Amino acid sequence: MPLEDLKTQSGLSNKKWDKTIKHLTGNKLAKVNKTEAGLFVEVM
Repeated sequence: MPLEDLKTQSGLSNKKWDKTIKHLTGNKLAKVNKTEAGLFVEVM
């Protein structure tokens, strides 16, 4: 899923979003991939 879409749908503030995505990637529950088409989040 595109990162921006997920961020928008979450409804979190920027600070809460940053904390949440860092927690998910740090615990290997999600992975952010950068491609030519943009940033995408992959659920592990």
